[in-house]
Amino acid sequence: MQRLSGLDASFLYFETRSQLLHVCGLIVLDVSEVPGGYSFVRLRDELKRRITGMPAFRRKLHDSLLNVDHPVWVEAEDFDIDHHLHRVGLPQPGDDRALSELCAHLASQPIDRSLPLWQMYVIEGLPNGQVAVFAKMHHSTVDGVTGANMMSQLCTLTPDDPTLDEDLVKETAGGSGALELAVGGALSRLATPWRLASLLPGTLGVLPSWINRARKGLAMPAPFTAPRTPFNRTITGHRTISFTSVELDDVKRVKNAFGTTVNDVVLAVTSTALRTYLDDLHSLPAKPLIAMVPMSVHAAESRPGTNRVSGMFMSLSTDIDDPVERLEAIRDANVVAKDHTNALDANLLTDWAQFAAPSVFGSAVRMYSRLRLSERHPVVHNLVISNVPGPNIPLYFLGARIERMLPLGPVFHGAGLNCTVMSMDGKLHFGFIACKRSVPDPWPLAKAVEEALAEYVAAAAEREASGAPAVERRSAEELAAERREKRRAARQLARENPKKAPAATASAAKAPAKKAPAKKAPAKQAAVKKTAPAKPTAAKNAAPAKPTAAKKAAPAKPTAAKKVAAKKSPAKKSPAQKPTAAPPPAVKSAAAQSAPSAASETVSTAPKAAASKPTGSKPSSSAPGPSPTSGTASSPSATSSPAPARPETRGEAGSSTDAGQA
Repeated sequence: MQRLSGLDASFLYFETRSQLLHVCGLIVLDVSEVPGGYSFVRLRDELKRRITGMPAFRRKLHDSLLNVDHPVWVEAEDFDIDHHLHRVGLPQPGDDRALSELCAHLASQPIDRSLPLWQMYVIEGLPNGQVAVFAKMHHSTVDGVTGANMMSQLCTLTPDDPTLDEDLVKETAGGSGALELAVGGALSRLATPWRLASLLPGTLGVLPSWINRARKGLAMPAPFTAPRTPFNRTITGHRTISFTSVELDDVKRVKNAFGTTVNDVVLAVTSTALRTYLDDLHSLPAKPLIAMVPMSVHAAESRPGTNRVSGMFMSLSTDIDDPVERLEAIRDANVVAKDHTNALDANLLTDWAQFAAPSVFGSAVRMYSRLRLSERHPVVHNLVISNVPGPNIPLYFLGARIERMLPLGPVFHGAGLNCTVMSMDGKLHFGFIACKRSVPDPWPLAKAVEEALAEYVAAAAEREASGAPAVERRSAEELAAERREKRRAARQLARENPKKAPAATASAAKAPAKKAPAKKAPAKQAAVKKTAPAKPTAAKNAAPAKPTAAKKAAPAKPTAAKKVAAKKSPAKKSPAQKPTAAPPPAVKSAAAQSAPSAASETVSTAPKAAASKPTGSKPSSSAPGPSPTSGTASSPSATSSPAPARPETRGEAGSSTDAGQA
């Protein structure tokens, strides 16, 4: 008897009819080299023989009402290969689309939990006599690494059948009585308070540490900060699948040209494909997509269980137009995310999963799905991207050479798209699986991957032709220091020269803004002239609002109008001719301190001008409010008046944007 770890069991508790948590794999075989020729019966017999030496394929779940802890694995004494291996014919023409539709249908079916948690389908009818094998294994029994290891046990370096390991043949999961299961579960639960007490100190420090790292520029994106896309909704039980294969040498060429890793290029190619796909749907968000990238921690932890994974959140930089800049941004983000992930406790997820309760988690997941809560809270992450390294040599599956090996992971509520990549024998295989409701046709994604890699190969060739050296990978500390320096420089520039023309004058006008209440009406009216043109009709509508004030303002308006007409740029020339009036900065600051809209400025400043000096000007027969000189203006004046309203805010926004893009 072997009890499931909390993380292994959580995949059982989180599973519903719409959220199926099994890992799939599609293998396309060239059966021309099979010793003795291919036949389904011969393949079936060889699979049955190999499984006798693979204990993980012969175990099943066992539980009872007396058990208060997670279920256990026991040996399936009644194991029958025919319950797991099935033969399927692919409808003609038997192309990749037909194959993907069949596999999507098979992936949409749950696995019988009364049997060992795996199924395999042999698919015949492919072009050129090829045969495909579609396999499903529940996530509670495999993760990315263990799944690849289990499949490798069915693979060999030659077509010949291997000799079985006798120790593995004799190995068994054993059985379990109800009493043993209940006592073991009770003892495990009694240790819960102690385990909880030991976890709390390390857990409570995660959030402050995250905030501190974010302040220093050393943090990966936080969960619940991803933009919403068509992928991020409540999923159904129906699936769609697409896949493609590219040359690994092309990926390595891009890697060498730009000083990145293979994983960086994989993420950049996937990011570019997602950007193209969403842009075609007119659904590309302004913020970058965030992917959850699973990471194996088999080497870092000693906890029991099959699933030993952690995960990091990665910005895909889909907001950057240039593909090379996008690749470099992903490279730097990957460095920071890995550094942050390594600083976290690798066992934290596994340890907290030990407290998973079947009844509580199961009810919570069903309620979560029924209420469609994934569409009501911020998006945790947009999708899952996994890169599984494989052997760069030919492999044989049950005697047949493997042409393509395409792993496919599960999808979740709120993240209805999964992209899994695996390298093998000089190829890089991309597999996309999605909720059919979220991604009805995933084949444009597969095509976009090919186009994206071709674009990066062309950029790499250009870089090679230029003779420019590859950029060296920098550490997370170096990248964070560079970002901080850029932010400081941007803030300094914003303070000294916010935006050269309107922002600079506005900044200069901000200091004397307190002198805005001028003693002479003409100075105030100059401000009215600068701001009112934004909406000429506002001046007309403003006059009737307060007739008394309008009458009083009339005497002051002609003098200002004449002076403005004589000098088209009063901001620069009026100080020499109006020594008694408020200086031009005060005039501009009065405009800057007025209400944002031109209409409100016309309404508020005209009466104040009359109130500041009701006498001293002779009335004129011309209508001062609606006159073309004072009530209208050209478009440059209309656009420049609101700009200086908030010079410092604009400078800070520009600096933060630049820093984020850096």
